[in-house]
Amino acid sequence: QNRGTFTDERDGQVYRYTTIGDQVWMAENLRYAAPYSTCSEDSSFIRQYCELIELNCETMQCCKESLCHTFGRYYSIIEGGTWMGKIDYILADTICPKGWHIPTKDEWKNLENALKVSDDNNSDVANRMKSADSVLFSISKTYPNEQDRTTVGTDNCALSVLPSGFMFQDGETLKFRASLWTSSQKNANFAYTFRVANDIDYVRNYYKNSIRCVMDSNVLE
Repeated sequence: QNRGTFTDERDGQVYRYTTIGDQVWMAENLRYAAPYSTCSEDSSFIRQYCELIELNCETMQCCKESLCHTFGRYYSIIEGGTWMGKIDYILADTICPKGWHIPTKDEWKNLENALKVSDDNNSDVANRMKSADSVLFSISKTYPNEQDRTTVGTDNCALSVLPSGFMFQDGETLKFRASLWTSSQKNANFAYTFRVANDIDYVRNYYKNSIRCVMDSNVLE
């Protein structure tokens, strides 16, 4: 298999997937309503999303639901749903659909390596990861600083990473990059997240982040 869709049997949601190297990745952010997860309630983010991207909604509720479907939910996988600490592996192991899991840092690294060609830098890899739909990146252009504007990618392998950002403790959503969970603990207080903007890096977690699941094996049942 290369690309296609599958259904999460827990809630009936349908997700795209793509095969990159020897891994199969979800090509959308997770939307499953796991404990401590939430759709964005940031009214500024929701309003900008409807003004720039979702032009068919006439209510804030419609905008919110569309935003959540496009950018996914924001999750804590830390014990007690807090902002820093140790990963709750019982929770983390049940967030993704059956047959899928939250990637480790090494699995993200494998994805990087699969997308690299000779003499590539991190910006080249980030470009190949990001969606080629410029409309979905218009939300990032609302930031005044040039370094905070995430540019559209080439999406070579249909991974379609979006500037979904992450959620601060007060519920405000930062939206100029992707911030995606790993299931790898950095130290006693922090887990690693994988961030994609105009570059890629691994940073310690402080916030609620998006989730991209990777398949347990490369064979779809």
